Amino acid sequence: MYKKICLAGAVILLSACSQYRPGIVSQTITQTFSSQDAAIDSNKVARVPYASMSLKVADGPRAFIVLAWNENNTQKWLTADAKMVATQNGRIIKTIGFADNLLALESSEPDPLAQPLTIKDGQQWASQSQWQSGTFHAASVISRFKWAGTEDFTIVGTTRNYRLLEEQVSATTDGASYTQRYWVDAQTGQVVHSEQTLHPHGPVWSLTLLKPWS
Repeated sequence: MYKKICLAGAVILLSACSQYRPGIVSQTITQTFSSQDAAIDSNKVARVPYASMSLKVADGPRAFIVLAWNENNTQKWLTADAKMVATQNGRIIKTIGFADNLLALESSEPDPLAQPLTIKDGQQWASQSQWQSGTFHAASVISRFKWAGTEDFTIVGTTRNYRLLEEQVSATTDGASYTQRYWVDAQTGQVVHSEQTLHPHGPVWSLTLLKPWS
């Protein structure tokens, strides 16, 4: 019941604050894609009049998600069944409607991903995360960044070479560690693909930017 109330609240909030209606966004997705794991090609991406990404959580199906709200450098993306993923600078900062949700990600320091091309090897960043996985959890983590060369990556049929940024994350509570990866456009600094773990012991979330927002 709590999950349903939170999800309904998120949809109401998006309806009030977005230039798009979540119902219309979700309908657009389902009209374009016949299933959650349908092939995503350039023609289908072009037919959707909104910025879009693909999302895959662990070994689950790949979902097509659409930008419903972009304000104050926070992008809120909706799935066809009204789940929500909020991002800033390519980083997931909150999720609603999933089995394992990130409730908040906070820091007193600017996120280095705001200007990824200025990141130096060994640069650190401290943050605190709160998540709901059966019960409420919280942890403080330390991130250490390093560049791992370049790598080709293909997005809707187009292959380009990107800089690969690795973020080594360690929890100060139990010492759990994991690695996050970001494929960064060397010209614009935009994160076009990422593999993120939202909290210690959590699954990997894979995000690919299909159509950027303007």
